[in-house]
Amino acid sequence: MFSLNNSNLLRSGFELGKGEKLFQDIERDIIKVVFWEKCVTQSHIVSATRIPQQTVSRLLKSLTQHGVIVQTDTLIPNKKGKPGFGIALNPDYGFTFGLAILLDAISLAVMDFTGKVVYTHMQLMSDMSINNVLKCAQKLVEDISAERDISSEKVLGMGVGISGFFSSMDGKMNTHHMLEEWSQVDIIDIVSQHFQLPTWVVNDATGAAAGEGVAGIGREYKNFVYMFVSAAFGGGIVNNGDVLRGTYGNAGELGDMLPPKLYAHPNLELLKRILKKNGVAVTSIYDLHDNFDPDWPGVEEWLFKVQDSFDLVATCCSALLDAEAIIIGGHIPKELAEKVIARTEVYAQFRRGAKRPMPKLVVSNIDNFPVSIGAATLPFRELCL
Repeated sequence: MFSLNNSNLLRSGFELGKGEKLFQDIERDIIKVVFWEKCVTQSHIVSATRIPQQTVSRLLKSLTQHGVIVQTDTLIPNKKGKPGFGIALNPDYGFTFGLAILLDAISLAVMDFTGKVVYTHMQLMSDMSINNVLKCAQKLVEDISAERDISSEKVLGMGVGISGFFSSMDGKMNTHHMLEEWSQVDIIDIVSQHFQLPTWVVNDATGAAAGEGVAGIGREYKNFVYMFVSAAFGGGIVNNGDVLRGTYGNAGELGDMLPPKLYAHPNLELLKRILKKNGVAVTSIYDLHDNFDPDWPGVEEWLFKVQDSFDLVATCCSALLDAEAIIIGGHIPKELAEKVIARTEVYAQFRRGAKRPMPKLVVSNIDNFPVSIGAATLPFRELCL
């Protein structure tokens, strides 16, 4: 979901062209190739986009003059002819902010124009009211902008990831009960007006999936399902490199596959309660990445309780979406995710001695800040890719 005022709120460092677009479709086709492959030659762009060579040459000249792309000093071999100098995106052309509004914390990520994460920070909060969240987020934005010398005119926009589901097509969300003040309000309007930036909002799991596809192991797969294991359990879907939103923006609500009276939801609050029962004190689920011990008493109990849930969801995702990979991420520690994968069974019919191709089960390699990193990809995805 996005702000209707996004074009009006675009900073003066960016020039809108025909149709109030930052880039025309043919320019975006070029930018996509350069972004996903990082450094390419002109001949490769021609081959990948099937745009005539003269047109590509003209557009590259224009994009270079506007500071969108740069020519590198690297010569790249060409199987069909002479090697060519590499063409890459200019990391300083623009920056994006990603804000995660979690149940008891906020986090901020900053991404440059190549999709590289240049800053992350998390702040635990006792007050998740709208005013307090905006005040603290504003301070983080100001601090990092000063520290990294990021001009306000070079900020493309802000993405927001928040726990909840969209209740209609008007962009309002039914948020988690711990985010009561954020429920059924126009989150995009509130955030975009406060920061005076183009703004997009997704639920936290969809945001994390978007980030995995750009800055994580998901970049290796065009089609994947992302299991978001955090205070709750959800997910996101990436299809052909694009984030699947669905009709209302709720695609990937994996937790709703699990009837609550039959299956335990595999979330970290359940793990936290089991660990506490076994004498292991965990102050925050966000600290688990740094402090987790797979031999803690209670870990095996959690795995036993939730393994059927992982089996069911993985099987449903495999059967319905035929994904290349199922990625387990969120705030789950890597060692715990690896234990889950080792025990997960994806069911399929066995015919003539073989099953249909199965998705790979892999662990996210975004260790921290998955939601804010994902949120930071939203302006880039919407405006440039």
